[in-house]
Amino acid sequence: GRQSTVPGEVTDVESNTYYEFDIQNRLLISACDELIDGYAYTVYEENRITTRLYVTGELDSVKEYLIQDGFISRCVEYFPRFDKLHYEDYIYEGGRLIQVYQPLVDPYYYSHLVRTYFEYDEEGELIRVLDGNKGVIYIKLSDEEATLLYKEVKERLKIALVKVIETVCLDLVDRRCCFLAIYLHGEAPSVYSPIFHPGLQYIREEQIENKEDIEFIWSSGEHPVNYQQELTDQELVTMLRTLIMYWHNTDNWWEESMALWQEVAYTVNETDWSDFPLLSEDFVLFVDWEGLDIIELEKSIPGHKMEILGSKGLLPK
Repeated sequence: GRQSTVPGEVTDVESNTYYEFDIQNRLLISACDELIDGYAYTVYEENRITTRLYVTGELDSVKEYLIQDGFISRCVEYFPRFDKLHYEDYIYEGGRLIQVYQPLVDPYYYSHLVRTYFEYDEEGELIRVLDGNKGVIYIKLSDEEATLLYKEVKERLKIALVKVIETVCLDLVDRRCCFLAIYLHGEAPSVYSPIFHPGLQYIREEQIENKEDIEFIWSSGEHPVNYQQELTDQELVTMLRTLIMYWHNTDNWWEESMALWQEVAYTVNETDWSDFPLLSEDFVLFVDWEGLDIIELEKSIPGHKMEILGSKGLLPK
C-alpha cells in the first residue's frame, strides 16, 4: 500500500479467505473466519460502491467509493468503534489518476501521506509513484538504467563513507575509533539512510579485559550513540532510495541492498587510514543488523584485514 515501503504481491498460497461474486464477476461477499472472523458485504449502485465489514458479528467499518463520470472520485471510511472518519480524494487528468489527497492526515507528522503522486510515460504506462514529500514509492526502470544508477550510487557511497569517517574523527576529539557499523534493518528507510555507529577503542579494550563474548565485542549497541552519523548528501539519498524502490519490485530487495552496502564497505576498507590518527590500527567498517552473525563480517572486510582481526583475538577461532 501507499503507507508502506513494501509493495504487496500475489501468491499461489491458498488462504482461509473466501469470496462470492455476482453474475458480473463483481465481489459481493468476502469471509475470513479463522483470522478475524470478518465478513464484508458489498453493494453496487449507480454512483457508489458500499462495503460493510462485520467482525465477530458487529459492524466494524463502512467504506464507500463515490463515482463521478465513471471514475472513483472519493473513498470514505467510517469506523464506528472509534467514531473515526477517514477519506481520500482521487484527482484525474486526461483520464489518468495523477494524485491521491488525504486531507485528514496530520501534515506535521505525516506529510508524506497527505498526497500521493502518479507519473506516466507518453504511452500512459505508470513509471513513478511519489509520496507527499516527493520521495519515490515505486519506479519503473529498464535494466540498463538500473545498472547505471547502481554504479553511480556505489561510487558516491564510497566517497560519502570517507566523509562520514572524517566527521566521526572530528566529533571524537581525542577518543580512538575501532570500527564503524553501518546499521540496517528490514525497513527501506534504514537502508537508503542508515545509521553509522562508531565503536570506541576504550570500550573494546574493557570488553576484552572482561573476557566478553566476541558477539558483544562487535555489537554497536554496546557503544554510545553520541557520535552516530547519517548521510548528508540528500541527492545521494534520493538516488539510493530510487534504486532500493526499484529493487522492491523483486522478492530479494533486502539481499540486494545488503550486498550493495557490503561491497561499498569492503572497498572502503582497503583505504590507508594512516592520516587518521584517531582510527585504531585494526579499524574497519562493516554492515550491521539485528542478529548479525560474525561470520558475515567477511563480506564487508577484506581477507588481509580479517587476518589482522583474527590475530588479535577479535574473531571466532
